[in-house]
Amino acid sequence: MSTKRLSFSLALLGLLSYACKAQSNPQAGLQLNQNQSQPLAASTQSCVQAADFCVSPSVQSPESADFAGCSKLPQTLQKNQFQAFCFDPFTGLPIPGVTIQLTFQAEAKTGGHLHTDPGRPHGDFTPASGLVDPTTNVLQTVYTSPDTAGIVDVTVSGTLSDGVTQCIPTVARIGVETHGLAAIPFSGSGYGTEPSTGHDSNNVFANPSVGTNLQRLPVSFDILAQALISAGFVSSQPIPTLTYLSLSLPFGGVFDVDTNGTGHIDSPWHPPHCGHRSGTQADLRIKNVPAELRPALVQSILDSHFIMPVKKENPSFPTASHWHLQAH
Repeated sequence: MSTKRLSFSLALLGLLSYACKAQSNPQAGLQLNQNQSQPLAASTQSCVQAADFCVSPSVQSPESADFAGCSKLPQTLQKNQFQAFCFDPFTGLPIPGVTIQLTFQAEAKTGGHLHTDPGRPHGDFTPASGLVDPTTNVLQTVYTSPDTAGIVDVTVSGTLSDGVTQCIPTVARIGVETHGLAAIPFSGSGYGTEPSTGHDSNNVFANPSVGTNLQRLPVSFDILAQALISAGFVSSQPIPTLTYLSLSLPFGGVFDVDTNGTGHIDSPWHPPHCGHRSGTQADLRIKNVPAELRPALVQSILDSHFIMPVKKENPSFPTASHWHLQAH
């Protein structure tokens, strides 16, 4: 059965079944349980990454009024039900008495993360092995997505009831991703961006409407600041170029950062950035914005449909090096 045919027949909601060779020519398969009714199911959209099928990352939520700490925010787990089996390629029927094994590993340097620290989250299958059901001849299992976007390689294998005949292991790719994000230009009218440690320039992705507002915000700031200067409310001065430090990664998910400014990711796969997961958040550097122009910047931020909810990353903290913008 070809990848193209499966992708079409399962409407991108199933993991590929692969042929394998053994004495009796059994074939290993893993597919989404299409009878599931749970709301947290695999996306019906095409995978953006080069994957056999795609799921959403688990998320820390919500981006609320005050981030007291990432560990204190509730997590929404994304779960997807699958069936694993070995089947006879001539009849297409699952073979009874098979013991299934699922092993999985996240691919390094995927999902916008360029660092290769060990222990990258890969999600989990529950169960990851077991005897197929005697009635359906399939192993029902649930895949819980990691909160890190990227590719997870899943190896499917099985042993027939004789304890000897094997379904030769084959690999399918799960794409963990948030759909619909697009990069804003690295620079534009009144603004620039900076690469992120561990992600380079993969840090400029946003929901399209949010990206549009982020590009309009510096224009609004320039107009308002110039008006204040012309009216004599503030001294004549150049209007500073704004700098966005971090938006979201290409496929969303956890955005781990260099919190200590050492040039290295401090806590791989942990979210010091509780937001920056879904393309609706951005960090804006304000160190180069004079205090007398900051009220104009605040007004421009509000006019551009953003709030600043993060403790110590908003105008109420004069020592903040940047402000966290959250779309609303």
